[in-house]
Amino acid sequence: MAIKLQMLTEDPKEIELIERYWAADEAGQYLEKVSALEGIIKMAQGVTLASFIRQRCNAFDDNQVCPNCAELVEIRNRSEAKKVPQRSTKLCTLCQNDQDAIALEVEKAKAAELERQLAEYAHLQSTRTVDYSEVPDGQVLLLLALDRAVTPRLTNGGFTLGDCRGLAPRYVGNFVQQLREAGLVLDDPTRARPGTYYWVGDKIWMLRDQVIYRLAPDAASRSADEVIRSLQDRVYTDAEGLFNLWLDYSVADVMHYLSTQCELYNHDLSEQELEEVKSIIRSALETYSVSQLWSVVWKVVRDAASLANREYYNRPKAAATIPGKIRRNLEKVQRESIELKAWRRPELHPAGTLGMVLSEILGGDENTPGPMVSSLIAWLTGQACSATVEAALDEPIRELMTNALAHDVGSAVMLRFAELIRAGHDVGSAVEEIADALRS
Repeated sequence: MAIKLQMLTEDPKEIELIERYWAADEAGQYLEKVSALEGIIKMAQGVTLASFIRQRCNAFDDNQVCPNCAELVEIRNRSEAKKVPQRSTKLCTLCQNDQDAIALEVEKAKAAELERQLAEYAHLQSTRTVDYSEVPDGQVLLLLALDRAVTPRLTNGGFTLGDCRGLAPRYVGNFVQQLREAGLVLDDPTRARPGTYYWVGDKIWMLRDQVIYRLAPDAASRSADEVIRSLQDRVYTDAEGLFNLWLDYSVADVMHYLSTQCELYNHDLSEQELEEVKSIIRSALETYSVSQLWSVVWKVVRDAASLANREYYNRPKAAATIPGKIRRNLEKVQRESIELKAWRRPELHPAGTLGMVLSEILGGDENTPGPMVSSLIAWLTGQACSATVEAALDEPIRELMTNALAHDVGSAVMLRFAELIRAGHDVGSAVEEIADALRS
């Protein structure tokens, strides 16, 4: 093994130390140990012998040649030297410098292209406007809730996802993304921190937590404050859209509770398992309230924690049973007509501004079951008293009242009707249930 040395010092003592450090026999064994050389020359505190020598000498290994030009490859310490000749995967200094220069030019070109595309995108965003009178009802409520969460940044500047933490208990990014995809909030690259947007291959990616968002300009040139005030006077007509927003929010409310309970008992659910639970919860919310499903989650998570302590079980296996346990628990409740308990909202689990807006507009909260929410939305949007609905109910109501009077149970029927409406049934289902009871 032969090492060629290029001295960067003229000090005889340093040259002697360098030559002794690299000296080796024909078999490639170094003649002196590093520990025996360390005290020969006094070095600054924290400086190793290898770094001291590297600053005063360039070493090239005869057994390693550059794959590009076949020149000797520079090595930094003894461990990098090879005992037999071989083609190195490492470039020589000149080739590496050339490659680095080319890479730097490529990066500069990509940075310039990124800046050009972002400027073009920012210009396009600045020309986009929205007719807020045409915005769907569900997105209107989302905007009103977002305004409360980030006031005054929605109407006076920009905001980040971090500013929106108060919007909902969970999935805040998903709610903001709904507004972004609808073109109601725009991202502003000109105000983002450097590094927010970057290349991955040929595509521009972004760090979503650093993106600056702003409210899209109004097509009628009203100020953002005027837009928000106009949305507060909205007459709601889209029952399906409002109910889907309530489901989205309520799923987030239940899943946040599940997350805190799983964290308490060290249950770690996979993304697939979480998606399965979300699907189960969304379906169950059409029948039960958020607070009732909290009680189901509370029971199931504790059952899984108890299971984890059994022989042949562990925490991952126990956690994996949670989706199935929730489904089976709800099936049993429905099959056996069990009344679910309702849990109180934990102090450290706020409803978020979206929950507050939904409560104010619809009149329900975490204790309101899905059927009642559906009825409240029907009354809010005018669908509960539409001409079509009235026409469809004429005959069933006439038949019900005739039978009630014939059996002399008019008062009981009216009281039962009022009870069902308070429980969340719509008029049609309440009439049908009472009519079935009279027939049996």
